[in-house]
Amino acid sequence: MMHQICGVLFVSALLWGCSNDSAPTTKTKPAVPVTTTTAKVSNFPVKRTYPAVASSVWKVEIIARVEGWLEARPAPQGSRVEAGDLLFVIQQEPYEASLLAAQADLAEAEAQEMLAQIIVDRNAPLVGTGAISAEEFDQYEANNAIAKAAVLAAEAQIVLAELNLSYTEIRAPIAGRVSATSIDPGTYVVPGTDNAVLCTLITANPIRINFAPSANEFPEFLKNWKADQLLEADVEIPRLSGWKRTGKITFVDNSANPETSLIRMWTDVDNTGYSLLPGQYCQATVTMSILKDSITIPATALVQQASDQYVWLVESDDTVTQTKVEVALSQDGTAVLNSGLKAGDRIVTSGFVRIRTNGTKIKEAPPAAPPGTPPPSPDSSSSKKKTD
Repeated sequence: MMHQICGVLFVSALLWGCSNDSAPTTKTKPAVPVTTTTAKVSNFPVKRTYPAVASSVWKVEIIARVEGWLEARPAPQGSRVEAGDLLFVIQQEPYEASLLAAQADLAEAEAQEMLAQIIVDRNAPLVGTGAISAEEFDQYEANNAIAKAAVLAAEAQIVLAELNLSYTEIRAPIAGRVSATSIDPGTYVVPGTDNAVLCTLITANPIRINFAPSANEFPEFLKNWKADQLLEADVEIPRLSGWKRTGKITFVDNSANPETSLIRMWTDVDNTGYSLLPGQYCQATVTMSILKDSITIPATALVQQASDQYVWLVESDDTVTQTKVEVALSQDGTAVLNSGLKAGDRIVTSGFVRIRTNGTKIKEAPPAAPPGTPPPSPDSSSSKKKTD
């Protein structure tokens, strides 16, 4: 009997031990590592960025105005010149000869005028005595007037000859850069023909930035346009960090392009150093307005669900709550909110893909390693474990 009782007690103790070993235990879920930030209040500039192309403010075609052999091209192609610098020289001897001939014609005309005047002066007293007739004296006066007119015509020929001679030296009307040209010294140039265009001279400082907003945006431009304070555009060159120029928008076209529904605008900016060339692409950013005291958060914190947007709001106990927000606009990685948060609210910006429900515990993730940092080697990890 005693043996039976001991056996029962042994089996009971064994079953009790087994039941203790297999009893379920409650485990706390580990906190999800995330990155957080706080909502901020600031004055937020509303900007519009457009593709743009640079062009010359002033472009002049240098055209031969007299014909002749092109003798010299003192300004090399592609060189910078100042206003008044000599660009081309056309053979001058024929025009110097024309000037000498015109001067000779003037001398002859002046001699004829002098003789006609002497005849008038000498015969004027004789009309009253009847020595000559009035009709004859009238002829003398007419001859004198014709001689004076011949002098004026000769003087005009001198002016024309001097002008043509001056055209043989072609000088830069503006400061700028000389374009390439196919008209080389030794070419016979003739006005009105293809080889009359010797080169193109363009200015590149300041430089004009052309861009074209949509016509649908024009009411917003008008709303923010002030007569005493023009809108400004910030000009940047893609992939050239640090280069930035600002200029006022001085031109808005009076109609939209019917094919693209775009309105052409431009601003002129400083181009010292000639980083921009006419025809080069860049971008123009226009500050349309400033939103005062706006709540802003990183756009990466937004979670899209159907037509609504949410953020994960971090509570005081480091748990999160999904909170609906109303976004006014999103620009350059920043979202401006109409409602949903207040300044100082802490929100999750990355790592929220592992958050499933409200009340999830979170912790701040360690900062990411700088770009280019090599991963730890397996050898160092194993040696660390051995040391531990």
